[in-house]
Amino acid sequence: MPEILKVRVPVSAGLDVVFLHGLDGDARKTWAGGSPSSFWPEWLAEDFDRVAVWSVGYEAWSSGWRGKAMPMQDRAINLMASLQNLGIGERPLCFVTHSMGGLLAKEILLHAAEGRTGFAAFATAARGVVFLGTPHTGSGLAAVVKALGLLYRSTAAVKDLKRNAAHLRHLNDRYRDWADESGIRNLVFFEAYPTRGVRVVDEGSANPGLPRVRPIPVDADHVGICKPAGRDSLVYGQISRFIDGILSETDVPPPRHAAWKLPLSGRVFVGRAAELDRLEKTAKAAARVAVVAVHGLGGVGKSSLAARFAELRSADYSAVWWVTADSASAIDDGLAELAVALSPEAVGLPWEQRAEQAVGWLAGHTGWLLILDNLTELAHAAGLLDRVRTGTILITSRRGTGWRDVGTVSLDVLEPDEAAELLARTVRAEWPEAELAGAGELCAELGWLPLAVEQAGAYLAQNRMTPARYLGLLARSPAKMFAWTAEAEDAERAVARVWHVTLDRLADTPLAAKLLRRLAWHAPERIPRSLLEGDGEEPELSEALGRLAAYSMITLDAETIGVHRLVQAVTRTPDPADPYRGPEDIDHAREATAVALAHALDVVDPRLPEDWPVFQAVLPHGRALLDHTESDTGPLCHLANSLSLYVLGQGDAAAGIAFAERAVGAGERLFGFDHPITLRARNTSASAYQAAGDLRRATSLLETALADCERVLGPAHPDTLSCRNNLAAACHAAGDVRRAISLFDETLEGRERVLGKEHPDTLVSRNNLAMAYEMAGDAERAIPLHEATLADRERVLGADHPETLLYRNNLAYLHWSMGDSKRAVTLFEATLEDRERVLGPDHPNTLVSRGNLAGACESAGDLARAVELQERTLADRERVLGPDHPDTLKSWNNLAGAYESSGDLTRAIELYERTLAARERVFGHDHQDTLNSRNDLAYARGAAGDLPLAIRMFEEARSDAERALGPDHRLTRRIRENLETAIRLRDRS
Repeated sequence: MPEILKVRVPVSAGLDVVFLHGLDGDARKTWAGGSPSSFWPEWLAEDFDRVAVWSVGYEAWSSGWRGKAMPMQDRAINLMASLQNLGIGERPLCFVTHSMGGLLAKEILLHAAEGRTGFAAFATAARGVVFLGTPHTGSGLAAVVKALGLLYRSTAAVKDLKRNAAHLRHLNDRYRDWADESGIRNLVFFEAYPTRGVRVVDEGSANPGLPRVRPIPVDADHVGICKPAGRDSLVYGQISRFIDGILSETDVPPPRHAAWKLPLSGRVFVGRAAELDRLEKTAKAAARVAVVAVHGLGGVGKSSLAARFAELRSADYSAVWWVTADSASAIDDGLAELAVALSPEAVGLPWEQRAEQAVGWLAGHTGWLLILDNLTELAHAAGLLDRVRTGTILITSRRGTGWRDVGTVSLDVLEPDEAAELLARTVRAEWPEAELAGAGELCAELGWLPLAVEQAGAYLAQNRMTPARYLGLLARSPAKMFAWTAEAEDAERAVARVWHVTLDRLADTPLAAKLLRRLAWHAPERIPRSLLEGDGEEPELSEALGRLAAYSMITLDAETIGVHRLVQAVTRTPDPADPYRGPEDIDHAREATAVALAHALDVVDPRLPEDWPVFQAVLPHGRALLDHTESDTGPLCHLANSLSLYVLGQGDAAAGIAFAERAVGAGERLFGFDHPITLRARNTSASAYQAAGDLRRATSLLETALADCERVLGPAHPDTLSCRNNLAAACHAAGDVRRAISLFDETLEGRERVLGKEHPDTLVSRNNLAMAYEMAGDAERAIPLHEATLADRERVLGADHPETLLYRNNLAYLHWSMGDSKRAVTLFEATLEDRERVLGPDHPNTLVSRGNLAGACESAGDLARAVELQERTLADRERVLGPDHPDTLKSWNNLAGAYESSGDLTRAIELYERTLAARERVFGHDHQDTLNSRNDLAYARGAAGDLPLAIRMFEEARSDAERALGPDHRLTRRIRENLETAIRLRDRS
């Protein structure tokens, strides 16, 4: 059964426009691009208030495996009956068709013109047909179906489209004769580009041979020809002119109104189809007088939506009247004006009598529309609402609550593509040739708020400026840009002023403005209410938030707060002339935010999973505060260092470096180079560079920091011991095992003496020393030390503590490195299971466990499982950490190794080469990881039989490793051993 989508049908429409899709089409998808606002039948409905727009869906599948298709003659009768049931054919009619839909329209009109059955009215009503890629003489669609790779089985619909089919020629001849006799208008388009290499409908097939009708080529393929990109596109512009021409010949006069008043528009209106539909449905659902309130943030487009609704539905109402309703007296003024418009002799009456007369008229008549714009208090309209029982009252208001029995429509910002369209149309109305690259970024920065986008568009047009330059001005001079309005524009419509009115309404709640200034320094969404607990006492704090939410300045739920990003940007921009944005007040709000965020992290540990929700809640707001703050303070320094430690633990080395560098810079400026806070930040910074794989820089930073800690704090201070431990870890990672053991041993001795043998930091030192012994090949000391440390860790911290899980992973690693793969696999499996349960499947440490298990399986000979685990680990690391993270690149290399072990040298070499290229790009030619990749690739080349190439690669890698890492580094020694082996194999052969 056909689906007939009613896009919009005004009561007094003078023309029906019916969309008919083609093969494999859909009532909505055929006519829409990739965004919700690209369904262009809605554009026609918005641009033509006297047009009823319909879109028909019916089964017409190109492949019998997908659905059924009725023969075209039968489908024509089927559709006429369905359309007739909706009253289509009773007024002038125009078809807009795509592909086979055009043939169907011709069948309908010819069937009706021949007077068969009861459908003759369709031929009489028809005024025009638009053909988009219609195959009037057949089509090579079968080739397209094949090219698209579909399972093909012809249906009746496809058989109707065989090129030069006799019935298509006959149909076209009949239509050409009837069109000439009837005088119906025709508009023809054909595609200029092939679809998947096949030209579906060429110019010859698209040309119906009608006199004075020349087919128009379109820069699109067969699918894209019916999806115009915008209102300024060739297809939409031509079809709009075509419909304009039809309307100019119809004899339906525009409606007359007893009274009419709408604000002079002149503004561009885009999108909002869903909101207009909700508005109409809400109004129709009302029991007596239809009262609907459109509410939302100032500048979100409430008045524009109300005006657009009135324009589009004007034919449905006997009177349309706009009243400014920001006070009770303003409402009475608007009603007094209505009385004069209805009865000019009322001008001589006293003001109060005129208002009373208007209310009496509304109470005694039906079918009118009254708009109360910017109603601030429902009580101001209570007398009017109590007296009228018919008609429609449409209210716009910033108030989001307190409407009780009034239907409401909440209005949010525009969709991103709608905002970009609004900007483009605003600019090009005055500057048609404007280049608008970067429009999407500008709209995003403005939070897709219609008022801000309009103001930006007017600025670009007036000053002949690109979006990129506007963004630069906005960053450098926000106060000036937010205060700007176009020539002859009301200054109160400036972005900087639009919310001033709301705050005036909240003047009796001064805490509201204070809280808004605080919220301005956070990320826009999910601001924990707990962060504001120091800003006021209860219940005043909750009441102030409630009033801000009631006036749509914020969104509020039980736990969190949301604020539009542009409200934040304006609120944190100082203006000495604005009582709500005084420079001192804004500075105080910024510092209070820094203190609250830093304090929230004082009592939590970034290593503990149970504390991660706190860090996750604070992170976006800390990042926003740091991004918007140029002058640092002590709390900001502390906040940046805490966030660095957290994101490093989550595997985000790049963010860790950024936060740590901010903390170091702030500490040096505020406290000096040698202050403990600065030294702690420098230690964190070095750890961040180590996590990113920059071991040389990390070692250098830690050596300097350790010397300064020993000088300033003393060798036994906990911060000094921590710095020495980190330096030892960097040496360990760099392969300097002797120095690492010495430093770890010294740190362990100090921590046992200062902190005690069971302190968590002491246990960390014992673990690290055991791992260094493992690197040195000293299993007799490594394994017993690690087993004893693990037992103490489980007893002190518990079996599920992240540090305990780390030690269990390291013990498994020790057994693996010592050749006990079977025991290693068992331990890695248990650790992986616990890490997935405690940390989650995507935590970087969980991914380390899975990668280690894969390596142990490979060593144990379970190659299929090893490959599967490595592939899964690589996919997860690419998704979680990104393609260039050191751990991700390690997974690439490990997977290549698994392929190599399983005998698939082709895939192994391909992936080794990819890993090497990435590591050279990310780390540089001489980085340890890069040298490791060069060694592995050379080995695989040798295994594949190309010993000369392998030897050259080993020689180059050895030379660079000796220079970069030193001749005694473990990797240097391994490369040298591999080179010697390759030379021996070459000499034997």
